[in-house]
Amino acid sequence: MNENFGLAVQFAKEEIQGFYDRGNNYKALNQKGRSEILEVFSDDFAWEEVLKHAAENYHAFDSLRRYCAHLIRAEKKLPQKLKHWLADVLEGIQPTLKQPRGGVLTGEDNNFLIPRLVEKVAVKFGLERTRNEATELHDSACDAVHVAIISVPDAKDIGKRQFRSIKEAYEKAKKRGIFMGN
Repeated sequence: MNENFGLAVQFAKEEIQGFYDRGNNYKALNQKGRSEILEVFSDDFAWEEVLKHAAENYHAFDSLRRYCAHLIRAEKKLPQKLKHWLADVLEGIQPTLKQPRGGVLTGEDNNFLIPRLVEKVAVKFGLERTRNEATELHDSACDAVHVAIISVPDAKDIGKRQFRSIKEAYEKAKKRGIFMGN
C-alpha cells in the first residue's frame, strides 16, 4: 500500500468513525431517505388526504407515521386529527400495516454517504474514483473506502461494504448528478 493510499484509508476511517461518534447510524440514514422519497418533509404534505387511506394502504400509513415523526422532531404543532390517529395506532385501535411482500422503495437509493465519501477521498488524495475490477492495483477511492468500512467496527450496519457495491453506489450517484463538475 503506497503512503498516499494509506492516508486516504485513514482519512476515510476517521470520516466514517466520526459519523458514528456523532450518534448516527446507517439504518437511520436510510430511513430518513425513505421519508424524503415519500416527501413527508414538504411543507405542503397533504396529510388530510393521506389520512383517508392510512387504514388500508401501506404507503399512506407509512407516510403518515413518518410525517408525525417529522412534526414531533421539528417540535411543530401536531394537528388534532393526527394526534388522535397516532394515539389510535399506538393503542392498537387503528391497524399497524405491514410492509407489502417484495418490499418498498427504501431510502438506500437516497443515501449518498458512501458515494460522497468516495468523491471526497478522490479529490483530497488525487485518487481515481473507481477502477476496473480486473485491475490488480487496488488503489482507487472506492478501494480506500472499502478498506475503511471493514476496519471500523461501528460500520457493521453498512450492508453493502464490498468494493463492487461501493463502486455501484458511486456510479449510481454520479449518474443521478449529485457531484458537481465531474
